[in-house]
Amino acid sequence: MKLFLILVCVAALLSGCGSGKSSENAVKPLALMPRAESEPEWAIRVVNRFLRPLNNDLRVVNGLHDPTVVVYITNQNKTTLSVVDKGLADLEQCRNKLLVIGPPPPQSGPFERVYKEFKAACIGYVPMAKTLRKAVLFWSSGRADVIPRGYPTLRSTAHVANVAGDHYAAGIRIAQGLPEFRRAGLKPSV
Repeated sequence: MKLFLILVCVAALLSGCGSGKSSENAVKPLALMPRAESEPEWAIRVVNRFLRPLNNDLRVVNGLHDPTVVVYITNQNKTTLSVVDKGLADLEQCRNKLLVIGPPPPQSGPFERVYKEFKAACIGYVPMAKTLRKAVLFWSSGRADVIPRGYPTLRSTAHVANVAGDHYAAGIRIAQGLPEFRRAGLKPSV
């Protein structure tokens, strides 16, 4: 329940739609961005390239707790499987997105804390996404003896998801106090 509330709160903080252009089949070299020259430039990068896509990815994760979504997965609904696969594949790129954006400008104080919290969140989100892919594979297997294995696999991610969600929420709270993030589109908590 705690994970659900954290994900819902975080989802409400961000506006706009994210892109989910990652694919597990397309392995591209990381094109690192030059270091941001200012805090406002870095905040814009983080909001547009990290937070918005991650918001959509976490909605997909949240959806896996919905019995209706699981029914669609077990019935091998192509649209549902495509959306879930895209979201989880994108979530697996969490660390890489931060690597591409790079750290904030030197001696940026609270911006460095935001970066540290988001990196800590990704440490949990990446393996969580991989485990959730296994749950989806079990559910979509079409085999009555395998489908039930998806539920304990989903539940096994709870602790790591809560820890990652705590770090993510901490980073959001710090960022919300910074005008550069608000100008970049980060909404205040409701």
